[in-house]
Parts: sequence; C-alpha cells; structure tokens
Amino acid sequence: MKRVKSMAEFQDDYIFAITKRALLVCVIFPLLSTGLSYAAYESDFSVSGWPWKIGAVTTIVCCLTPVLIWLRYRGTNALRAYGMVMLIGVFAIYYFFGVFGYFYFFIFAPMSEYLRWVGGGGGAALTAYWICITYRIVSHTIDNTSFVRKTFLDDAGTVIFPLQRGMKAYEKVDKERRPFPKLFMYVIYGIAPFYLILNRLLSSNFGTTGVLLFVAILGMPLSLWLAGAFVRLYLVMIKTASCIEKERKVRVVVAG
Repeated sequence: MKRVKSMAEFQDDYIFAITKRALLVCVIFPLLSTGLSYAAYESDFSVSGWPWKIGAVTTIVCCLTPVLIWLRYRGTNALRAYGMVMLIGVFAIYYFFGVFGYFYFFIFAPMSEYLRWVGGGGGAALTAYWICITYRIVSHTIDNTSFVRKTFLDDAGTVIFPLQRGMKAYEKVDKERRPFPKLFMYVIYGIAPFYLILNRLLSSNFGTTGVLLFVAILGMPLSLWLAGAFVRLYLVMIKTASCIEKERKVRVVVAG
C-alpha cells in the first residue's frame, strides 16, 4: 500500500532559514559588544581585557552552534532544532543588552563598591525573579489551557506546529490568562531604569561612563524581556515538543 505523505514532507527547510537569520544576529550583537568592550574597558578605563575576550568567544560560539545544529537536523524541520537555533539568536541579543550593557557596567566600570554591589546584585536578583515567574506563567499556560491541543496538530503520523499561527494562539491564551502579571511586567520595566539613574546620581563618576550608563538603562528592561522570551521559546519549542515526541512516539516538526 502506498504511503500517504504528510504535509511536513512538502515544507521548506525551516531550520536552514532560521539558521541564516540567526547567524546575522549572532555576528552583529556579540561582535559589537566585543568592540565596545575593548574600547571602554581595555582602552579607555584600562581596567580589564576580560569583557572583550569573553565577547570574542561568545561571538564564535554563537556563530558555530546554529551551523552545527543545522548540520545535525537539516531536512528534518524538527521543532526542537528550530527552537534551539532561535534560543541562540535570542541569547546573542541578550548578551549585548544584558551582559555587556548592564552587568559589565556594574562589574568593570569605575564606581563605588556599594553601587557596584547594589546595581549588579539587584539586576541579577531581578533577572532571576523574572525568569522564575515567566517559567511559572508559561508552564501554567501550556499545562492548563487548550494551547497544546489546538496548535500541535496530528498529520499522518507527524505532529506539526504551525509557527505563526501557533505563537499567535499562545499570545492570545497567555493574555487571557494573566492580566495582572502583564501589568506587573510593565511596573518592573519602569522601575529598573529609575533605580539605575538614582544610583548614578549618587556617584561621583559621571563623565566618560555616560554612554555606558545609557546602554545600561536601556539594557535592563530589554534584557528582562529577552530573558522572558528565552524561557517561553524553550518551554514551547523544546520542552513541550520533547514531551510530545516521548509520549506519542512521533516527530514534532515546524511549519509555516
């Protein structure tokens, strides 16, 4: 009997497509942070060469990993592989705004030890809290709504995740399930820049750190959003896909 082909077998190579887009992001953001780290912390402040060296290694790793994932999963359109490539792209952007923009500022820029510990420790605690609360909310959405049933579709022995429709469906369910945490998110985004400005106003060093301060003020709320996106992509595209593959013994693939 002739086997019936599923819709997934007629799709383009989505992993190759996302790899090309991710590589552009993985070159621009980590490489930019490497150059700025060298100019600021090695050349201007002369405090450490570690920021630009870490940035260089991060650039190489972020560029190589998507290629290796594509070589391993090319032609499969596996949702897990697609999600892994997306996570690397998100991390590359997070590295610029969160690691270079925020944490390097409080670790390496000239300032009092008190401000260094308050700013760096406060940012780390806020990031950890935001990751935890995002994980809890997204897990609740996946486990207690119709999201998985309506978006992970059975098709001739394969489970298909329609990318655009799937993420839109998640956003719709997510908004309906958490109006108050959504408001709380805006409060967090609003508070972070103000406590940075307050810390800076209490410091005696304002001159050459102005640009870095601006990047730090911009970096904290953006890094929180990126951290939340990282968690959401991991839970939807990797963890959920892996659970479905394990429970149903089928492939989970991505489609347009």
